[in-house]
Amino acid sequence: MTNRRIQQTGGQGDPSASELDLKLRNNLIRRAQILRELRRAMDERGYLEVETPARVRSPGTDVNLEAFASVGRYLITSPEFHMKRLLAAGFMRIYQVCRCFRKGESTELHNPEFTMLELYTAGTALEGLMREMEEIIGDVAAKAGVNTLQYRGIECRLDSPWQHLSVDKAFRKYAGWSPLRQFDEERFYFDLVDKVDRHLGHPRPTILYNYPAPLAMLAQLDPLDPGVAQRFEIYIAGIEIANAFEELTDAQEQRRRFKEDLQKRRAARKALYPMDSAFLEALSNVPPCSGAAVGLDRLVMLLLGADSIQEVMAFPEERV
Repeated sequence: MTNRRIQQTGGQGDPSASELDLKLRNNLIRRAQILRELRRAMDERGYLEVETPARVRSPGTDVNLEAFASVGRYLITSPEFHMKRLLAAGFMRIYQVCRCFRKGESTELHNPEFTMLELYTAGTALEGLMREMEEIIGDVAAKAGVNTLQYRGIECRLDSPWQHLSVDKAFRKYAGWSPLRQFDEERFYFDLVDKVDRHLGHPRPTILYNYPAPLAMLAQLDPLDPGVAQRFEIYIAGIEIANAFEELTDAQEQRRRFKEDLQKRRAARKALYPMDSAFLEALSNVPPCSGAAVGLDRLVMLLLGADSIQEVMAFPEERV
């Protein structure tokens, strides 16, 4: 009843017809359909949808992420820590579709507030998660009637098999050097954006795997090659849409990485966020697992043939 009353009376803050043109209206309807199909795909694969707090004591220590303060807490940059606490409590396959918040520029691929799919599966190694992500995204795309998409002239077929490419091979081929032999973080990210990204994700999606160990973040290192982090990213039509880890469950090592991150943040004169002690305490009870985060605004943008995520959001930053 409340929703009907607002619709009839044009409640304060509601978008007017002049604000939402026909194309955006259609995009928002199709976005809702895609998210509905995504939940169906997750439910059918035995994942349980969960909810975790949007305001937290610690937003993480990642040097490249800046959080919004919120009355003695921080808005989440990711729901990762609390979802892993649910794994420690005995849940085996969980996901959520939630809003995340990160300070930064608003670009065609970024918005300070965005929608993320976060999922974790216990007992699944990274190779198994690669197959499952290919199935889930392919399934959702097929239900949306999209077998081939285009983004700014780049065409990508979403059917299997997807391309699997190691970071080292990609950089040797497109940037002319090996980040595994001599890692340079600044050069790595510059070349990733400037030289490598555009070659990935076509004619089929690319799973870029085996990152240099310094970029492990919350991922395990390969026990057979400790110079390699067990993580991958998914690219479609040159756009990175997902990041995945075989998750680190060593609390002592995770604490060490957090401290190292905070030292880097201090050196860069960035805000020093607290370490999440409850997460670290629970980490030793987290079973072997893998997890992935998918930028849903980017995925919807690609499936709908839009040029920016703002075209598939009702209220991006500039319209708030």
